[in-house]
Amino acid sequence: MRRDSHMKAGVSGQCLGQAYSLEETLRIITGYGVHSMEIWPQNIPSLGGGVSNDCYAGRDIEKAGALLDKYSVSVSAVSFSGAFDPAVSGDPEIYAREFMAAVTAAHRLGSQFVNHYCYRLSLTVLDEERLKKSIQPALELAEKLSIILILENEAHDMTKTPEETLKILRLFDSPNFKTNFDATNYYQAGCEGYPYAYDILREYIAYVHIKNGCIYREPSGHSERFKGERMTGVSAGRDIYYPMMPEGAVNIEGLISRLKKDGYGGFCVAEPHCPPEDIIMYLDSDLNYLVNILK
Repeated sequence: MRRDSHMKAGVSGQCLGQAYSLEETLRIITGYGVHSMEIWPQNIPSLGGGVSNDCYAGRDIEKAGALLDKYSVSVSAVSFSGAFDPAVSGDPEIYAREFMAAVTAAHRLGSQFVNHYCYRLSLTVLDEERLKKSIQPALELAEKLSIILILENEAHDMTKTPEETLKILRLFDSPNFKTNFDATNYYQAGCEGYPYAYDILREYIAYVHIKNGCIYREPSGHSERFKGERMTGVSAGRDIYYPMMPEGAVNIEGLISRLKKDGYGGFCVAEPHCPPEDIIMYLDSDLNYLVNILK
């Protein structure tokens, strides 16, 4: 776990990138007093031609860097979602190439972290050979550039429990291979994100996603607009619902309090899951809440 003087608030650009240009996004987040952003491929302008929403090839990294400098916004992490794209994850050489491009983008944008996933690389069992072929070249580059690869846990692949996530972390056994801890994604998998998963993974946590969730129920007044994907594990058959950060089933305040107690000094990044047209409503609630509880 990274130790520093205080935690830093950031916001994921994933949903914002579906509705706004990078400059518009930067105007929005700095309006909340937040000056750190998690960059996704769709946040970065295209150089022309077809580009993938999961990869950084064909995107104008220099222009993105200039805009970030203009608004005094740092990049908390660069996110690489190639594991969700069959055309990328289906070939270890293609995956490794695109993952290395994400590491290079992080280096050029001054970020210490590259967020990534195992999804199609290891859905249900630990596929050591495939993981090594797909990830090792990027890890070797990251080690040279002093960048940390942070594996995000998801409810629909091998990382759905902290024990399985730990197997991958130990497989690579590198100080440059850690986890992006998302307690709500563990909740979606029917697993106690905090304190159970946190306690198992504590020494590997280098970055934290913050959102909240609960079981979707129409009688509770839940809108179908904010319903997410199916839950897994013991909660299989139910749908997750994404309420505002203070209103869900996950103990966000307890998690933040424990991070403070344990001396975590990294990023806590708000990751709203909502339709793009509702992103401002979520930011009004979640960013203000997060900034206040990090004080």
